[in-house]
Amino acid sequence: MKPSKLPVEDFDYETEDLARHIAEWTWELKALNTVVIDLRGRVSYTDFVVVTTATSARHVQAIARHVDEEVAAFAGKSAYGKEGVEHGKWALLDFGDVILHVFNGPVREDYDLERMWPDAPRLELEEQPRDLYGHFELEQFESPE
Repeated sequence: MKPSKLPVEDFDYETEDLARHIAEWTWELKALNTVVIDLRGRVSYTDFVVVTTATSARHVQAIARHVDEEVAAFAGKSAYGKEGVEHGKWALLDFGDVILHVFNGPVREDYDLERMWPDAPRLELEEQPRDLYGHFELEQFESPE
């Protein structure tokens, strides 16, 4: 389900809708184990954090670029800040009310962002592709040596 584009002059999205769309856009490039953490009323710097896993440095970069382009087309704005995209181990895209973290494989476990907010609710994501969840061992995606 692809969200429809909103004209910039009529731009009035719900922050939760944007967070849900960002999750969907990560799925389009086969990001794994995407979660959306609802931080409304818990922190002052954002409302939602989206966390996802990529299978390689190029995959991190591709997901970050894709989501940034989709948000620009949908909302008429690009990320306010971008970190780590060029290195491919971890990328952060700050859209103000929503922050996206894309981790390359085990780096997500090292950072363990979900641990920072154990009591914060996670959004239930509709049409969540089951084949993109439950992958905690990424060896299945690595090329044979």
